[in-house]
Parts: sequence; structure tokens; C-alpha cells
Amino acid sequence: MTILPQTTSDEPRTSSQDPSPPDTAVKAIEKPTKEDVERSPADSENEASSKKSSDIYPQSNWRLGMVVVSLCLALFLCGLDQTILTTAVPKISDEFRALDDVGWYTAGYLLTASTFQLAYGKLYSVFSVKIVFLAAIALFEVGSIICSAAPNSSALIVGRAVAGVGAAGIFPGSTLVLVHSAPLEKRPALLGLMTGTFGIASLVGPFLGGVFADGPTWRWCFIINIPIRLVTVVVVLLFVRTPINAAYASWSLLQKVKHIRIPELIVVIASLVCLVLALQWGGSIYPWSDGRVIALLVVFGVLFLGFVGSQVIFPKSATIPVTIVKRRSVCLSALFAMTTSGAMFVAVTYLPIYFQAVKGASAVKSGVMLLPLILGFFVMSILSGILTSAVGYYNPSMILGPILASVGAGLLSTFGVDTPSKEWIGYQVLLGLGIGFCLQQPLIVVQAILPETDVSFGVALMNLSQMLGGAIFVSISQNQLQSRLVSGVSAALPQLDAAALLHEGATEFLHLLSDSDRATVLPVYAKALSTTFMIAAGLSAAAMVGALGTEWKSTKQKTEKTEKPSS
Repeated sequence: MTILPQTTSDEPRTSSQDPSPPDTAVKAIEKPTKEDVERSPADSENEASSKKSSDIYPQSNWRLGMVVVSLCLALFLCGLDQTILTTAVPKISDEFRALDDVGWYTAGYLLTASTFQLAYGKLYSVFSVKIVFLAAIALFEVGSIICSAAPNSSALIVGRAVAGVGAAGIFPGSTLVLVHSAPLEKRPALLGLMTGTFGIASLVGPFLGGVFADGPTWRWCFIINIPIRLVTVVVVLLFVRTPINAAYASWSLLQKVKHIRIPELIVVIASLVCLVLALQWGGSIYPWSDGRVIALLVVFGVLFLGFVGSQVIFPKSATIPVTIVKRRSVCLSALFAMTTSGAMFVAVTYLPIYFQAVKGASAVKSGVMLLPLILGFFVMSILSGILTSAVGYYNPSMILGPILASVGAGLLSTFGVDTPSKEWIGYQVLLGLGIGFCLQQPLIVVQAILPETDVSFGVALMNLSQMLGGAIFVSISQNQLQSRLVSGVSAALPQLDAAALLHEGATEFLHLLSDSDRATVLPVYAKALSTTFMIAAGLSAAAMVGALGTEWKSTKQKTEKTEKPSS
């Protein structure tokens, strides 16, 4: 028997509803047919759209205020988590004696935060938004607990990966909870408040991470998450109600699980882990010709091609619809998102190491020294949105951004031991302004060129590209830093075991050297770090390919078309 999704009534669903009658329950557990499992979300939602159901639960002003504050706290901690470690990483690597793991503290988080967005898109569509959102927060809490108690570098990386799984669900979940809690006319202002909170967290993160690293312990970077997250959990449990999507209300648990396509997710994650490992090991820990590196690249290729093949063979249930990927502007915008985000994450990861290791700054001071980059990015993110709205085209920002960013990152690569403050401040501002022009634009592109039914998939693809760019290119930068540092120290001080430096911290090994040896190594360290900034410059320049190839389409025309009343 074919089980079809049923529409819900106009009354909101609550947990107090009576269970289904016996005959309905029997139907619900019947084995789904192949046609049921391979139904696309669009098919089900179109059938359900014939009957409206109320998704908005009226809230008093103070209740809505409580919900919004809790969502702001959730996003604040997510924003904090992306930048708070930047200034604490040198101290962490010193404690764990793991300079070679520095890239993984960022890559581990970004890998899971990016790939699990694909799963959450389907989880939120077939299960209760409230339950999935709380589960995402719980996973983030578990990850934070693991990180705060990590006895070694490997445990910290695992904790970061688990936290990334939770963060992947918190971003979209916060928006969906607001959608089910606030009327349409209030949402733009509330979404702006939530977005601003995330931006403020990104600003204070480096400074706060430095305070913890220089003060009590870097572990407070994670401990701080635990009590604040509990506030969000309590408020959501008490004040938030969300309906079950009418399109999937009658689906059995087996149908819902198959719709998520867990095997595909495992394949994607496994393939990307193999790629990141190969990029970090090749030419640094092992030669590129080493069997382990080659095997990782081969496994990545096989698994990734398998994932792509599944999307083509089963288009109705594809995680990323093939029709979207075929659009030139979507592919080029994904490239643009990956390269510009990669440049930003590389700069944010390795500038604090430069300030602390080469310039001798404390963790707190390095957070202050990073502010020109973060402020430039934050200010231009706002101004670029205003510019795009005024002009009606996203392309000018997409062209200006890479130009400024590539020049700024290129100038960062000139940093040395004696670089004056006017240069490291000015060059950071230039890079921050350039990246600020860029990061929002891919999201605007997919909203402008894709039909409304495909926009959510396009946005998910852009978010995935941005985070993957960070994971992949931070790994490549870490590889280059390690290899250049080891080769440079070996040439300058042949009597030292340069490879052993990788088993010390980012700044700790400098304290083990004599004054004369340290003076010799510092320029080598600065030059090794300059290669990471050259990678950021190359990524920014490569983004121009995406910018120039993306079609010009007025955002105003689509807005006018959308707002035009139907005849």
C-alpha cells in the first residue's frame, strides 16, 4: 500500500494530541515502497501546499523576547567558537607539543560543520524543528565538554569535530525556530539582530581567547559554552513550539531515515577526511610519492565520485539536486565562496601565530592586533549589503572584493621580524575590507538566479563551499608552514633536529633556543608563515574567476516580480 504524506489541520500540532487510531497506526508502520522512499521533498511539499496550516505560534512580547534572546545566545557562541581559538592556538600547541596539529583545530570543526549541513537540511524538513535544534545544541555541548577536558591534541580535534556537527544544525535551526515563533513583519528586524550578534561574537572572540589563554586556561574557551547553552535549551523547551512538516506527517520512521540518506553523508565525510589528511601529510610528514599519501588521494577520489554518481542516478532524492549544480553561476559562486572563505580562515589562523611567535606578543595582545582584520571585515560586510541593495547587482562587490583581498593578503606575505605597526595594521584592514565585500555575495547570487523552490539548496551549497574552503586551504597552509619551517631551520642551524620542532608548540620551541639561535630562527619562521599568506593571496585572486563568470542579474527585478500581485 502506498503511504502518501497528509496535510495537517489548521490547528497547531501539540504533544497533547491524541494518538492515531489503531487502523491509522497500522498503516503508518507498513513497509514503504520504493516510490515512497524516493519521493523528492518538492513532490511532497507540493501536495501539502493545497491546504494551508498555521506554522506560527502566537507569542506574547515577553515570550518572543525570551526566544530571541536565547537564539542570539546560541548564535553568539557559534560566532565565538569560530574565532576564539585563533589567539589561543599557540598556547594549546605549546601545552600539547603539537605544532603539526594546528591546522586540524580549525579543519576538524569546519569539516563536520560543512558536511552535516546537508543532513540537517533534511532532518529539519522531516522531523520536529524543536527536537532537531535541541539535539544540535546537545552535540555542540558534548563537543565543548570533550574539548575542555581534552588530555591531548587528538582528543581536542575529536571534540572540535563533534562541536562542528552541532554547529551545523544551530545556524539553520535558529532561523527556523524564529520563523515558527515570530510573524513575518517582525522577522527582518529580528534576523538582523541575530546576525549582528554573530558578527559581534566574531569581533570579541580573538580578544576573549587571548584573555583565557594568558589567564586561567585556554580550556575556558570551551567551558564558557556549557552554562550559556543551557539557557537556550531551557527557553526553547519552555517557550518554543514547532509543527511537524505537513508533507511528511504521515511518513514512517523508516521512510524519514532513508530520506536523510545517511550512507551518502558518511561517504562525503570520509572522502573529505582522506583529502585533508593527504593535503597535510604530502610533502611535509611524508613525500607525495609515499604509498599512504597516494592511498588517501585514491580513496578520496573513489568515494567522492561515488557520491556524485548517487546524485546523478537518484535525482529525486539527491542531497544536492543536479539541476542546481548544472547552473554556471551556481558553480562559479561556489568557487568564489570556497576561495574567499579559504583566504579568510587562513589569515585568521596564522596571523596570531605570527604575532605571538615572531613579534613576541601575548595571547591577549595578539587578539587586539588582529582587530584591524576583523573590523575591516565586519564593517564592509554591512556596507557591501547596502551597496548591493542600492545598485541592484551583486557583481560589483564580487569584483572589488577579490582585488582588495588579493592585494592585502599579498602584502601580508611581506611580514618580517621588524615589520612596523602601520604596515601590519594597514595590510590587515585592506584584506578585511576585501573579504567583507565577498562573503555575502554567493548567498545573494543563488537567491537571485534560482527559483524559490531551489533557493534553500543553493544556500546550503554556498555555506558548504565556504566552510570546506576553510578546512581544505587551512590544511594546505599548515602543510606549507611545516615544510618551509623545517627546511629553513635545517639550512640555518644544521646542528638542530628541525623535524623535532613539529612536536613542540608554536611558540614553545623558541624558548628552548639560545638567544643567538632564536635570532637566527625568527626570520625563518616569519618567512615560513609568509607562505600561508601567499596562499591567501592566491585564493583571493582565484576568486576573480568566479566573479567574472557569474551572470549579471538584477536583484531588484526579482524582488519586484515576487511582490507583484497575482492577477
